[in-house]
Parts: sequence; C-alpha cells; structure tokens
Amino acid sequence: MNSPAAAIGTTLERAAATITDWGFIVTPSELGTTAVNIGERTILSRAGGAPTLAVGMAQLLQGILPGKGMMAFWYHYAILFEALFILTTVDAGTRVARFMVQEIAGLIHAPLKRTESWVGNVMATTICVGLWGYLLYQGAVDPLGGINTLWPLFGIANQMLAAIALLLATVVTVKVKRERYLWVPGIPASWLVVCTLTAGWQKVFDDKISFAAAAHKYADAMARGQLLAPAKTMAEMERIVSSNRLDLALTAVFMLLIVTMVAFSLRAILRARHAGQPSAHEEPYVALDRVAT
Repeated sequence: MNSPAAAIGTTLERAAATITDWGFIVTPSELGTTAVNIGERTILSRAGGAPTLAVGMAQLLQGILPGKGMMAFWYHYAILFEALFILTTVDAGTRVARFMVQEIAGLIHAPLKRTESWVGNVMATTICVGLWGYLLYQGAVDPLGGINTLWPLFGIANQMLAAIALLLATVVTVKVKRERYLWVPGIPASWLVVCTLTAGWQKVFDDKISFAAAAHKYADAMARGQLLAPAKTMAEMERIVSSNRLDLALTAVFMLLIVTMVAFSLRAILRARHAGQPSAHEEPYVALDRVAT
C-alpha cells in the first residue's frame, strides 16, 4: 500500500509476485478481496500512511464487532478519524505555538505577552500561520516536500510531547507532596526522555541512518551527476538534501527542548521538596456573580 507503482506494478498479479519476492507471502485474490471489503477499487500504491492505518484499524475492529459491511464501515470511520485528528492537531498546535511565541516575545518586550494585546496576538498568529503555510506551499509545489519533510520528525516530536507531559505530571506530584507516587509518572517520563534523546542522537549523528548521512548521500550523488530514487531531476535531488538538513536542524532543536525541560523540571522538583508545604497553587476563587457583574 505504501509502495509506488514503479516498485510493485499496477496489476494484482504483478504486485503479489513482487511482494512475495520481498518475503511477504500474499496472493492476488487477497489484495482484491481486501479492496472489496473496505469499499475501495484497489489498495495498491495508496501511499501516505493514512489508508494503511485505516485498513489495519478496520481489520482489528471488524474482528471485535464482525458483520456484513462492517469492514468498509470501520475503514471509512478510520479515514474520517485520521482527517479530524490532523485538523484538530493543527488547530491546537497553532494555538499553543501562538502562546509560546508571545511568551518568548514578551521576554524581549513585556507588553507582547499580554493576551489582550492585539499587536502581540496578530504578530504571533501571523508567524505560526506563516510556518504552516510554508509547509502547505512546499507540499503543493514540491512532490518531495510537505509531508515527506515532516513525517520523519513525527516519531521524535510525538514522544517528546509525551515526555514533557509526564515531566509536568512528575513536578506536580512533588509539589502537592505526594512523593510516594513519584514513580507513577517518573518512570515513564524517564523512559521517554531516554528514548527521545537516543533516537534524536541517532538521527543527528549516526553515520548510516541520520539526516546528515542522507543529505551527504544525495549531495555526493549530485556531485557525480547521478540521480537517486525517488528524485527524477537534479532539482529534486537538491530539495531532498535541503529537506534532510531542515529535519536535522529541527531534531537538534527538539533535543535541546527536552534537555531544557528536564533541567527546569529537576530544579522545580528540588525546590518543591525543600518547601514545607504543598507549593502547587490554583488561581484564586472567583464567584460567578462577581464575574457576571
């Protein structure tokens, strides 16, 4: 499903033979039956990841709740779920990014971090939407851009976000003086920090699988005048090199962020342990009638 037609062919027979040669036994009838069951004409070369995940989810859910037509129902349910997930993630990510940009800008000029400031709001929103817009533009004009640039970063970014959330939970646990439960968020937080930094280190410095290695590979091929798949022109080779270098820089930034979060979390934990009473405070209570007034 994630292989281009150039690799597996356009017919069920050719695709089945190619995939079987790769070591995964599959028959033309299996490929055709799966397409019919999910309500599609074909499952060949449906690259991008979304159809593959949807078929996997449909097969699992159909095994739990079987019935005629349920495979197609769960497949399209999964496709809808993925689309909504992407839209809500972009929406939430843009909002959070705007807050972060305003906080950072406020360190330079304090009024910019005020949420009621039109200047700060418009400036931060323009920056965040401009960044998303660049990725959309890149994906529209460059067949090797857009999601191809972002997807290699998804794993480390996703796990980094989970690590930060668990670090926050760890700090709050100490602040409310529930240290006996520290291991509940602390162990998974430590595991995710180690995993994230290990993966980031490999993608930045490893001689074989790093973004730098991929950039060097295509850059060396360009110097020899050689084209490497999936590029079909030298211009696409240049874009692959630049995309890998962009991913390299962003991965380094992600690693710096997680290390910074660990440092601030440890500092907050040490301060909270020395405090004689719980140091996690909520906003002051405000009566509803006061708000209405």
